[in-house]
Amino acid sequence: MGATNCPETPRQKMISMMYLVLTAMLALNVSVEILQAFVTVGDNMETTNKLFATKIDNSYYNFERAYMANKEKVGANWEKAQEVRKATKEIINYIDDMQYDLVAHVDGLKGGKEEAKKLLAEKGFEGIKAKDNSTKPSQYFIGSTEQGTDAKGMELRKKIEAYQAKMLTLADPRFVDRLKKMQINTQGKFKNKSDQELNWQMYNFNNTILLADLVILKKIKSEIQNAEFDVVNDLLVKVSADDFNFSDVVPKVVAKSNYVMQGDTYEAEVFVAAIDSKTELRADVRGGNYVSQEGIINLKFPAGATGAQKYQGTVYVKKSTGEEAYPFSGEYFVAAPAVTISPTNMNVFYIGVDNPVSISAPGTSAEQLITNITGGGGATISKVSAGNYIVKVNTQQEVEISVSANVNGKVMKQGSMKFRVKRIPPPKAMVGSSDGGRIAKEILVAQGQLKVVMEGFDFPVRYNVTEFQMTFNTGGDGQAPLVSRGARFTPEMINQIQRLRRGNKVYIEGIRAKGPDGDKSVQNPQMIFTIQ
Repeated sequence: MGATNCPETPRQKMISMMYLVLTAMLALNVSVEILQAFVTVGDNMETTNKLFATKIDNSYYNFERAYMANKEKVGANWEKAQEVRKATKEIINYIDDMQYDLVAHVDGLKGGKEEAKKLLAEKGFEGIKAKDNSTKPSQYFIGSTEQGTDAKGMELRKKIEAYQAKMLTLADPRFVDRLKKMQINTQGKFKNKSDQELNWQMYNFNNTILLADLVILKKIKSEIQNAEFDVVNDLLVKVSADDFNFSDVVPKVVAKSNYVMQGDTYEAEVFVAAIDSKTELRADVRGGNYVSQEGIINLKFPAGATGAQKYQGTVYVKKSTGEEAYPFSGEYFVAAPAVTISPTNMNVFYIGVDNPVSISAPGTSAEQLITNITGGGGATISKVSAGNYIVKVNTQQEVEISVSANVNGKVMKQGSMKFRVKRIPPPKAMVGSSDGGRIAKEILVAQGQLKVVMEGFDFPVRYNVTEFQMTFNTGGDGQAPLVSRGARFTPEMINQIQRLRRGNKVYIEGIRAKGPDGDKSVQNPQMIFTIQ
């Protein structure tokens, strides 16, 4: 949804990765496990947004201290920051209100938005009943027009565009070009799986389930918060460092990511505002001692327990009068590993064919994934492109795919999933478009052969008839069956059919066909035609 032609922050990369995973999920039948994944990610994103809101409040606090120290110098940028704060609060409240209105509309809550707000506060996404409903959310966001121009999706788009335009007027002129590249792209042309061009609201909200819509709203909210944070901090940085007294310097903690996979490492940078690369710093955090490099202290904590984690510490700055201590604190969130393994065509693997599979894991790139497969009589999995694989199985033995990720040289298990294995269903034999019944002998002769079709099977599997027998009931003595070693009628069969009269019957039996899994009987090994 956001622009992609500029460097992304670790937070933006994390949000984009989760959004891609959830978009991929929408292409599948929504199972209980997938709905639970939406619940988990959505609730975690809400926690992350709250943590980021705290960081934004700290930025305004630092700005206010600078303003109180020198109102004349800081005043102009401080007033712009207050306009940013007001505009952001309005659109964030609008998105939150839309979230409550949407849940109340889809779940049919009699208490309306207030009941929805209470439900989400107490139970989160788990409390929603119609999690996988896509009809009501589409009506809500898209409405009755083909382009979704008369409903909430378009209204939200206009709000975002108006907010982003205002941010461009408030940002420092030297920051405007960078801000344009960071903003949400609502004007571009988007494409669905069928390569059909869609506008922003149709691409994001048409035929999507309720949980997906709520996660998208949280992502929009995150990107708006990110823009607010960057604009405000840039306005603060543009104020000359000479305008501050050293006693007003406050330590800053900037995490590479507030969302950390279990078993990975939390990393953050601690520095003082108006940083000087020659400033010598040291810090005490969680019983550990850290020393700065070029004015920056790099924190690293092993991510063990899951959930919200807090820490406190003290950074010491060397001054001519000695060391001065500045206490600081921070928060981050540790999530358990999650992996998505999705059969592209259906939820089982079939013997004898290429089974396409897409694999992804939140917080890791496709290049980092390591896959392994067991069962299926020596089943194999091979990579065809980033995140896309082909699975081949040999027997009806259960298959398990395990996925790990190589993160900074460390292999971490992401998860696994088991799949059933089935044989390809037998094909159906036909003469032209008929599998029996009344037929003119001229048509039967004109067709001159059997064919087999795969009804209700999604794989592009081809079978060829290898053998069949034909006998005739003409009211006289029985005849030996005529045998064909292929799909076509033999000359003897054609001659016999041409001598038939109305009411005579033709029996086609013993039909066998060969496909990728070998030779087998068809599902209708006998066809009976009556000459009309």
